[in-house]
Amino acid sequence: MRRAQAAIEYLMMVAVALMMVALVIRYVKQAAEQAGKTINESTKKIASYVNESWKDV
Repeated sequence: MRRAQAAIEYLMMVAVALMMVALVIRYVKQAAEQAGKTINESTKKIASYVNESWKDV
């Protein structure tokens, strides 16, 4: 009986750890997607400013 309880406790700890890892991966993925969008928008703005400045020259 004691071995079964220890095995169940171990499995629960593994399950909780996997859920925590899944949450961290989800958060990092969202943060990376947002950073990518911000970089793309900034790059487009910079490119448009550069193109406008070259038109004046």
